[in-house]
Amino acid sequence: MEVLSQVVAYVGLLIEAVILVRAMQCKNFAKYSIFYTYLLTVLVTSVFLQIAYHTVSKPVYGRLYWPLDLVTLALGCGVIVEIPGHVFARHVSLKRFTRWVAITTFGAIFLAFAVHVVFLPHWKPVANPAELERDLRIAQAIPLLSIVFLTGYYGIEIGKNMKGLILGFGVYAGASIISLTLGLFIDIERSTVWRIVVPLSYTAALLIWTVALWSYEPAPASPPEPTDVDYRRLAGRTRQALGSIQEHLDRTPDR
Repeated sequence: MEVLSQVVAYVGLLIEAVILVRAMQCKNFAKYSIFYTYLLTVLVTSVFLQIAYHTVSKPVYGRLYWPLDLVTLALGCGVIVEIPGHVFARHVSLKRFTRWVAITTFGAIFLAFAVHVVFLPHWKPVANPAELERDLRIAQAIPLLSIVFLTGYYGIEIGKNMKGLILGFGVYAGASIISLTLGLFIDIERSTVWRIVVPLSYTAALLIWTVALWSYEPAPASPPEPTDVDYRRLAGRTRQALGSIQEHLDRTPDR
């Protein structure tokens, strides 16, 4: 399994390099600057960690892994904030709403992290970094789901580039959430299957991004921006659905 993990890691590095080289060839780097910066940072930190793992020592690799992983996580959150600007380029209200959802969830998690660091001197963030990463992956999934729901509800077509970004992040975030959540309850480090699930999901995301971003595709024409009436109708339906759920729960007998 150690050999397979290394093979997957090297394949990932190769695909990252291919995506970045292709972006420079097609002059697409500036079009999705945060995403490509994120990918470049992941590539550089991954190479650095591989060198540390094979030339220095495994303990040093372990101490460096989580701080660098949190840096790439923060940049990944930036990509999630960037996506609505392309998907809802012609829908200012929806763009603001989805960005507000993303920034609010990310901000709440980072604020809680900062409070723990400042006011709890004995609390060490590296003691349980998997929980923080899981929370950030969940925070990434929430705005992605919001984008998918809103585009479906308002009939907004998503271009190939954005479909690939959303699908790739969704696959990787979903696998990470499942794996990290299980890791809080069971020892998945000893499971040869779960140790390879997240790296394989990231490789799958890279392949999706390679296909989707191989060439730039402008966003397709969108329907007119939803009016205030549309938003009130959506809010009313949401309240009605929540009311139905609450009514159902009230009728459910206590056990």
